[in-house]
Amino acid sequence: MRNSEFITGKVPITKEEVRAISINKLDLVNAKRFIDVGAGTGSVTVEAAYHYPNIEVISIERNDGALDLVHKNIEKFDLKNVEIVKGYAPINIDGKIDAIFLGGTGDNLEEIILWSKELLNNGGRLVANFIIVETFNETLKLLRGHGFENIDVSVLNVSKLERLGRGEYFKPLNPIYIISCERGEE
Repeated sequence: MRNSEFITGKVPITKEEVRAISINKLDLVNAKRFIDVGAGTGSVTVEAAYHYPNIEVISIERNDGALDLVHKNIEKFDLKNVEIVKGYAPINIDGKIDAIFLGGTGDNLEEIILWSKELLNNGGRLVANFIIVETFNETLKLLRGHGFENIDVSVLNVSKLERLGRGEYFKPLNPIYIISCERGEE
């Protein structure tokens, strides 16, 4: 889905190239339940719910402005398989989850990692995106320390063609660190 399809505001949006890779790494084909933590505009929530209509999507966001955008985007795409939760993860969720996307963790990084491990089914997927190197490094350390397996790390550098004077150039976007991993068997 293109970024231009979403209703946006002052809340950051997970860009379409990053979203495409992150959703692919979530491996939602056979998933039944998915959580989007720090939903922002709801772009990951919407794209997952839209392309996988049989999946139950739980979208968690704490910011009122962002929640408004999530609601508007879910309504725009007429999605019936999304539950929006106003809150600050970790929150109480009943039952097991097949995949979790971390788009924002605030100051609760380790708590969210432990919460994710508890919620995920064996082999369940966790994908996290970061722009801040220190947060990426801390997350990688925590995932390794708490027994997540098949940890895969990518850095995505995207540039977009834009006009400059009489010509064009590729304007770089912020590099995005993408971690994907699985909850191991216990």
